[in-house]
Amino acid sequence: MDIERLSKVQIVLLTLLVSFVTSIATGIVTVSLMGQAPPSVAQTVNHVIERTVQAVVPASQTSATAEPQQTKAVVTGADIIAQSVQKASPSIVRIYTSDPQSPTFLGLGVVLDGSGTIASDLSALGQSQDAVALLFGGSHVRVSVTTRNSSTGVVLLASATSTIEGAAPTWTPATIAGSKLFLGDTATMLSGSSVARIGSGIVTSLFPPTKDMPEIIDTSIDPNAVLPGAPLIDAQGEVVGMSTAVSRSVSDVGFVPASAFTPQAAATQSK
Repeated sequence: MDIERLSKVQIVLLTLLVSFVTSIATGIVTVSLMGQAPPSVAQTVNHVIERTVQAVVPASQTSATAEPQQTKAVVTGADIIAQSVQKASPSIVRIYTSDPQSPTFLGLGVVLDGSGTIASDLSALGQSQDAVALLFGGSHVRVSVTTRNSSTGVVLLASATSTIEGAAPTWTPATIAGSKLFLGDTATMLSGSSVARIGSGIVTSLFPPTKDMPEIIDTSIDPNAVLPGAPLIDAQGEVVGMSTAVSRSVSDVGFVPASAFTPQAAATQSK
């Protein structure tokens, strides 16, 4: 074969063939030498190769191909309480005397249905037949007594169809818990005569019902924060009880269960 008579294309192909054969021979020799070399030399060569690869591959490309790390959200007890309070608060009203000149705070109440039926502490109303409820949104509605139950200490109130300000009231009925609390369960009380306050604790005792008294839920909540009609809610923001004169006669931080003032229970009660 006369190299001088080769065309340019043949020369390029011949060069590629020689380079390919040379690369294979170099690889075989390198692998053979690495197999015979001491471990320290092999580690050094590997280290150089890793450094070379890191310098060639951009850092941005490396981070883009890396698998994303999964983060787990940690929910604390304080978060649970905050969420439950946020859910229940729109269903709580503050009840005042109907005196327009100097209204006096009487207690708290729980909205039971979309028509504005409110459950509260019977002792807060006393012998009064009417009062004014301050709703969560800030409007005022006149309410009147429909049912008194001396065995549970619960009073039910019916609301007017319009607010004192002249608009139609917006009601957010409370979610009544379908299950009972157990000893050790976390319980939160909504309170505050002028601003919203909470009291948190656990269920410390369950007094069984008697002939003249319902079951009483006793808690570790600060008794100084308890107000007439203060509702007790569970971790899901569902109402499980209420402070009435009857429950406080057993314990300063006792509550009658929600079964004492559910709409179904109200239907069986008489004035």
